[in-house]
Amino acid sequence: MPLQTQLSLSIELAKAFPLREAINSSVEQLVNLVRALKKNGSDFLVEADLADIFGRGKIEPSLEKGFREVVKIGTVQPLHANGPIVLDAGPGATLGRAIKYPVYMSCVIQLSFLGWFHEETTLAETLVESMRTRFELNVPDATADPDYEGILKTLHACSSQTSQYRWDDLVALIESRFPHSTRFFRLHQSPLRFLSSNLLLGAMDYLFLAQSLPEDRIIVMDNQMGLIPMVIWAHYILGLTVIIKGCPDGDVAFGKVGKPQVIIKWSSILFPQRRPASSQGNLYGPAPTMYLLDADMKVVLETKPVRNGRIIIEGQECHRLKGYGTTFLRRLFNQKMLTADDDEVYVETANFAVSFSITICRVMRRVPFSDHGSGARKPENIVPTQCYLSTEQWRILNASETLLSGIELDKRKISDFVDRLCGKVLEDMAIPTGVRVYLEKLSRERLNENPPETMKITFLEEMKQLASWILSFAQVINIESCADLPLRIAPGWMFCTGLMNWNGLDKIDIDSNIWFNMILKLMRKDSTGGHSIVESTGIFLTCHQGWSLFYSCIGIRDPGEINCELLCIQRGVPTNTRTGERKYRIADAPSMEEDARTPRLMDKETYVPRCLTKVRKRMEHYSSRSEEFWLSVKFDIEEVEFQSRTVYQRIGHDQRYSLYASYAQFQEALWGVVKTLPCPHRNEGSGPLSLDLDARTAAGLTWGNGDGDAVNTHRILICLVKGDASSRWLVVNNIIPGSNLNRHILLRCDDCCEDCAVKAAGAMKGRWLVVL
Repeated sequence: MPLQTQLSLSIELAKAFPLREAINSSVEQLVNLVRALKKNGSDFLVEADLADIFGRGKIEPSLEKGFREVVKIGTVQPLHANGPIVLDAGPGATLGRAIKYPVYMSCVIQLSFLGWFHEETTLAETLVESMRTRFELNVPDATADPDYEGILKTLHACSSQTSQYRWDDLVALIESRFPHSTRFFRLHQSPLRFLSSNLLLGAMDYLFLAQSLPEDRIIVMDNQMGLIPMVIWAHYILGLTVIIKGCPDGDVAFGKVGKPQVIIKWSSILFPQRRPASSQGNLYGPAPTMYLLDADMKVVLETKPVRNGRIIIEGQECHRLKGYGTTFLRRLFNQKMLTADDDEVYVETANFAVSFSITICRVMRRVPFSDHGSGARKPENIVPTQCYLSTEQWRILNASETLLSGIELDKRKISDFVDRLCGKVLEDMAIPTGVRVYLEKLSRERLNENPPETMKITFLEEMKQLASWILSFAQVINIESCADLPLRIAPGWMFCTGLMNWNGLDKIDIDSNIWFNMILKLMRKDSTGGHSIVESTGIFLTCHQGWSLFYSCIGIRDPGEINCELLCIQRGVPTNTRTGERKYRIADAPSMEEDARTPRLMDKETYVPRCLTKVRKRMEHYSSRSEEFWLSVKFDIEEVEFQSRTVYQRIGHDQRYSLYASYAQFQEALWGVVKTLPCPHRNEGSGPLSLDLDARTAAGLTWGNGDGDAVNTHRILICLVKGDASSRWLVVNNIIPGSNLNRHILLRCDDCCEDCAVKAAGAMKGRWLVVL
């Protein structure tokens, strides 16, 4: 190549390099944003499509300022010490971008609002259907192929990062403007609290047209369905003037005096005396038609309700944990007859509900033997005392004070009620005087009501429901810090069959996941009209609306220190600090191939309490799946003091090997374990201890696969793992209901000596494995 040509080429290339760097820099920034949104659980293109719709709205300045101040505050807490997972309650990539760009902030605020009032899966379906309809109507820049999965993930991201904003305060503010219409707002699944599919479709364009053309466009709804969300969206979020006409409180206006931009007509058709024959499951009247009018009140556009529509958006009513039970009682005593908020019946019922909870707690129990051996339930007298629900009364009182906030509880009256309730069949239980008077009055004034005695049983069934909530949240550590936890209003629902059918005397057997699932079903709602499906096997942490619920067994702790009935609830989304990924569930990884060892019997009549199978190293491995993290905890094991290395090599084993475990399995196994009771000589030294002919010591960690013929010959086996928390953890973890080990498990705690632990097992019926 000639010199001149080479020089020209080098000059041209030099000119191109800065441009290439600029391009590369822009592309890299875009790629980083796409990657961050994906780790956040959202989708770059979906957020852009949604911003094209909702980003057109200009947010009312005071609401936007308050929203920004609330959501920008974040905290990060480790799930447990030294682990890679933290609970991040701060802004993620979706909210982080919104804080910088007003268009995305407008979108996030409106999606956060919609997610508060509607079940997310049906909301996503309705948004997809509405976006397709807009495309078919040739709306400019409408999306032809909206992505349902991407929209659902974006809704999850918005709700998890903005749930601390109190949309419920605006609901209370609106309700306060309708004192003569209270009963309509307090109805179960009140249509005033959610939008219909056609209202959402119309509002996606009509509201922004009314905002951009305030003098020329007016929105009219021909009935009041969706009143609360529409007032919040139109007035509090977008700053429009809204008026509700013809309601029992007269005309109620929100906004500046003058020409309204949104008119909602109150119609009796929404609350018919009888359910319409064509309602198809709807408890109330038809959805409204939404009209867009011009300045001369002529119809420009209209969105009618779709009959037999494929997509039905489901409303959900959220309430914070604090005062949740109080709201339940307010509605209970206003269903059929108005009751003033200062009526003594609320105080009496609240005290009774707490007493009822304590009474029920005393008959609840874990039965750790039901899944072993033949699978038949063992006789009642073998269930040890320590397997009865051990919830301390102060925990029940703390949970009650949070749930029944606003009602003053009287501990003396609670104690008196407990004494009167214990040992009585349900029909013979005395109810508070105020409740009895209320039921008698209701029976007199409403001729079609049942007699008071029948209504008394119905009242006690309602108290079972409230008691189930109190007992569930009594298991939560530091319940006071969870006051802002969003819950679904769930009247008429109860999860524990034993409690539903309880007659006042029978024992109530409870499963290992009872409290976890009861709280989960209040946190989430599914798209079938009921509450969320029970989490699949292996889930030990789940997150919804930015709050994580998980078992208290997580972390590096000795199993004797863990109360398997307790739960944790903390604000924050599980985030892997190594990768930056966020997920809404954590589950046990599938079982891995293990070098399982058959436990080895030590044929001696004396023993020294010690650990023969030690854990040298413990490591947590997290992997990512589309919906969740998978966790596997690896334990590096070393066998000591029992056989020489030569013997190990001859039988094909090594002294060192690895085992794998995780938390959901550990929780289930720990539920089936009996712990020792305290003894007076726990601090005495542990010298050689004697054994009788029916007890022997053994070494090994994998008892769940069966304990071998030789080991099976003795009624009591003592597993030598004293002083090694991880080894004790593994022994318990590997014994799950349905395993081949035909023994009950007694776990020695630090407040009991070894000899007393063995004697305690000997005093009980059946075959036992004592974990030292």
